[in-house]
Order: sequence, then C-alpha cells, then structure tokens
Amino acid sequence: MIDKDFTPEERKATLGLAGVFSLRMLGLFLVLPVLSIYASKFPGATSFLVGIAIGAYGLTQAFFQIPYGLWSDKYGRIPILIFSTIIFFLGSGLAAYASYEQNIYLLIVGRFLQGMGAVSSVVIALIADLTREEIRTRAMATIGASIGMAFAFGMVLGPLIASHFGLGGVFLFTAILALISLPYIIWGIPRPEKIVHHEDAEFTSSYLGPVLKDSNLLKMDFGMFTLHMGLTAVFTVSPLILEKFISPSDIWKVYLVMFLVGLIVMVPSTIIAEKKGLIKEVKIAAIIILLISFGLFVKFENSFVPAVIAIIVYFSGFMMLEPIMPSLMSKYAPKHLKGTASGVFNTSQFLGAFVGGASAGFLLKYGEFAVFVFVGIITVIWLLLVLTMQMPQKRV
Repeated sequence: MIDKDFTPEERKATLGLAGVFSLRMLGLFLVLPVLSIYASKFPGATSFLVGIAIGAYGLTQAFFQIPYGLWSDKYGRIPILIFSTIIFFLGSGLAAYASYEQNIYLLIVGRFLQGMGAVSSVVIALIADLTREEIRTRAMATIGASIGMAFAFGMVLGPLIASHFGLGGVFLFTAILALISLPYIIWGIPRPEKIVHHEDAEFTSSYLGPVLKDSNLLKMDFGMFTLHMGLTAVFTVSPLILEKFISPSDIWKVYLVMFLVGLIVMVPSTIIAEKKGLIKEVKIAAIIILLISFGLFVKFENSFVPAVIAIIVYFSGFMMLEPIMPSLMSKYAPKHLKGTASGVFNTSQFLGAFVGGASAGFLLKYGEFAVFVFVGIITVIWLLLVLTMQMPQKRV
C-alpha cells in the first residue's frame, strides 16, 4: 500500500498510525475466540451476561467514535488519542482483574471501558491531516490492511495465551499492547501543522440528514450492522461448539486454517469485484455463502468436522465481504458526504457487534441452533435489500 508517491513524512505517519490502530484492534480481537469459553465458567455467569461481555465494547465504541472525532477537531488529535489509550488500558486492566476474580459484572464494565477507548475516528482524522488528498485513500487502505493482520493474529494468539495464562492473561496482554503504543503516540507521531476538518474523511453533523435520507447508504449501514452482528454471534457460539470436541488450547489450529482459507478466497474475490466490476455479484454470492454456513451450523453443531467446515465456510463469506463493503459504501456517497457516511457506517458496525453478542447470549438458552436461525433470518433480509440496490454511479 505504501509506494513511492508517499513522502517520507506521509510514510512515517501512515505506518505509525497503522501500528497504533492495529495494536488496539489486536487487543480486542484476542478475546473474541476465547471469552465465551472462559467467562461462561464464572460464578453467576449466564449465557446472556457472557454475550453482553463479548459485545459490550461495540456499544461504547459506537457511542464514542463520532464524538472523539469532533473533540479532536476542538482539542487536538494527540490529546484525544492519549486519553482514549489510557481509557482502553484501564478497561483492559479492569477486565483482567475481573477475570482473575471471576466476576462477570466487573468484566462487563471493563469491556465497556475498552470500547470507550474508541480510536478509529481520531486516527482517520489524523491521517487526513498528515497526508495529501491524492494518496489519502491508499493511506486509509493501509490502515484497513493492518486491521486484517490484527484479526489474524488475534484469532491464533488469543487461544494460545489463554491456554497458558487464562482469560486474565489475555486482557493483561491487551493492556500491555496499549501501554506499548502510548510512548509512540506521545513522542513519535508527527504533529500536523494545523488541524483541519476534512469532509471527505470526518463526520460533519450538518450532513447527517442527507446521509440518513439516502436509501442506498442506509442499506449499506444495515449490511455492515448485519455482517458484524453475525461475526460476534458466530464467535460467541463457535468456541462453545469446538470445546465439545477439542481442548481450548487447540482451538487456535481451527482458526488458523479458517483464516488461511478465508485469505485465499478473499484475494481473488476482491480482484473480481473491484477490477471486473462485479462487486454486486460478489457481494450476493458472499451473503449466500454466509447463509449456507448458518445452515451447516444448525445441522451439524454436534459433529466436529462438519462444524469446522461450517466455521471455515462462514469466514470465507465474511472475508469476501469485509474488504468490499467500505469500498462500495464510498462509491455510493458523494465526495463531500464520504466522511459523514463513513461515520454512520462504522457506528452501524460497532452496534452490530454489540447486538450480535447480546442476542447470541440471550438465544443460547434455547440452544445453539437458535442463534444461527436468528442471524440467518436477519441475513436473508439483508440479501433481499441488496437485490434491490442499483450499482452506484461513478463519482469524481
């Protein structure tokens, strides 16, 4: 993503902020494949409370990401980054303490605090300050790629760390990652010469009305909500399914295969979608793959190999969708609305993560199949909405 068109200053800023952002996201992804297994054993923990703990960060992240961006316009990018990192560190520390004490309620509070460390809008605003408009899209793509790498490492490292140090060890590692990034935020990140509000990258409150009146953008928001609701729901339930057959310390092997297959599928599908102009067709195919995986989960939740296949099929569909969804959203939004549309789009993603954890936890009392039936129904609605969408006109 970083090429000769970047100046040395732009390269340093982009790579540095990608590192800060990926460390933050790695801290969140580490917990996803293991939290339901370990937290479900806490005294007084119900499946619903565990689901809330899994999705809690999404609620506060959705609530705070737009205000953080606006506050960074007023008070400066770096002070808000420092503040959010400290909040994330404190939340991770509290979650670690709660895990060692096996207190599900303190764990939920810690997860809410982690979400209050939302940083995406501030990072995007700072990237916009430190890069020229002609290379800004590539800089944002570098940030996106760093998140993908964080997800991969989180899926593998989370179960490994938990198997040796417990759930508390995972949160302690997360706190350490935040602490590592703090000195760089304070002394290493270049300071912009001046802070400017960038309509193409940041949320602008006066543009919220037009964004919420655009039916195609609303359908994209619903799609992102559904995609990440499904992701959190699947990884609330799938660790519990796998635990029936293998030790939690070995779950990382399943997730490693899952990610490698998903990556192999993602690369050609993204090329077909973007280069061949078949983005809607790829999107429809990927949603159908998600629905197939939910059907496999319902039928084979008590069989190890078919359940693993269902996980791999699900993640392949997810990986087909994850890179093209933001790209397609930006194609629907006029240039001056892109920042606001992106803010609403990302808020929908985080809300989806919360609803996915909470709904999966609630529905688990009816059986694992109930979770997949529910997310399957919502995904069918998404598919029907996609079928009604026209491809966006090319915009300058």
